[in-house]
Amino acid sequence: MHVTDEIKRREFLNRTSGALGLLALGETLGSTTALAGENGAKALLPDLPTLEKLIKEMEADGPVYLALPVKDGQFLSLLVKATQAKRVLEIGTSHGYSAIWISRGLEETDGKLTTLEILPERVDMAKKHVGQAGSSHRVTFKEGDAHQMVPALEGPFDFVFINADKGGLVDYFNKLFPKKLAPGGIIVAYCAIKQREKMKAYLDLVAGHPDFDTVVLSCTMDDGFAVSYRKRK
Repeated sequence: MHVTDEIKRREFLNRTSGALGLLALGETLGSTTALAGENGAKALLPDLPTLEKLIKEMEADGPVYLALPVKDGQFLSLLVKATQAKRVLEIGTSHGYSAIWISRGLEETDGKLTTLEILPERVDMAKKHVGQAGSSHRVTFKEGDAHQMVPALEGPFDFVFINADKGGLVDYFNKLFPKKLAPGGIIVAYCAIKQREKMKAYLDLVAGHPDFDTVVLSCTMDDGFAVSYRKRK
């Protein structure tokens, strides 16, 4: 395959992935929808055009904030629902794009997300975006160094998404396992293809760990996830 053909193929995949992701949102939301939250409280989700506009605006800023593509966001939402996750931790909030997708999944499981970000301006931006997406009732924001905050968090979590400093992944793992990650829980680390060299120590650790099953997968034929499942026994 020529280089120009490969570039065209990836552009096509990015466009169609985005359309499919927004279609999935449409199937979930339809129009402005009230969902029952904790204690029967009603959360008003925005209508589809409003959410589409927000998603597209955030996608445009993606390269600046290391946001994942819409297809990968859709996968995160699906994975939250498939695992019936209720207690989710995100390390690396950035501008809130992945938090919105995770929160979509948590609407089905009636779960909660705790998300950690070291940069205060990004925390403010993420709060704004998550609020516009109608998901503030699902998310708790914590500002600071995640390496210092993780040990103090009340666990265990049954789903952890990490999209932060790749050289710090082993340290995050050691602070999550075993007390902060429930048996049957998963850790999902992003950029496992494009930044595999920076993540090598972590990928080797989870691939060879006797308590985990790990696969590396891609939804976009570009970058992807390392998904590690903690065995129950």
